[in-house]
This record gives sequence, structure tokens and C-alpha cells, in this order.
Amino acid sequence: MARKTMRRIREGEVPYDGGTAVQEDPDRPVFRGNGADDYACVECGNVLATGMDAEHMGKRVRIRCGRCRTVNVSAEVPVELSRRRAPGRNGRGR
Repeated sequence: MARKTMRRIREGEVPYDGGTAVQEDPDRPVFRGNGADDYACVECGNVLATGMDAEHMGKRVRIRCGRCRTVNVSAEVPVELSRRRAPGRNGRGR
């Protein structure tokens, strides 16, 4: 298995409808799968997810490290600032 380092979340990058998984026990990964990669915290190197494929570690998968409290996202996810609709807008041009 390859070990990938995640990256720190940037200001304004969190989608308005997204959430963050919290690692309560630093010795246990938040997610476990049967994929090819392990994901580690950018600050302390703590393992946050094991056996995950890249397609399952998208922009909505954020993990707060149980050791250093850094919020991480996969490094392969491009930086994209969140955009909220203006109040009263229904997305149909009205």
C-alpha cells in the first residue's frame, strides 16, 4: 500500500453542505477500505484512512486529526472555494 499525505484545508474551501469526520482515537483510522492507499495527516503524519482508493477520497471527505486537530483533505483534490446561492434564489434565474 502506498502512503499519501493529505493537505490542510484552506480558508473558504469547505462546501457549505459538507461535514468533517473527527478522529476520536489517534490510534484508529477514521475510514478503512480495501483500496490501494493509506492517507496521513499533513502536520503530524498520523494515519487517518487505510486501504482507500482515490475516488473515495473526494472534496467532501475531510478528516480532523485526533492527534494535532488539523483538518485534512486529499492532496489530489483541487482547491475550490465554496459558493453559496444568494438567499431567495432558486437557481432558475429569478
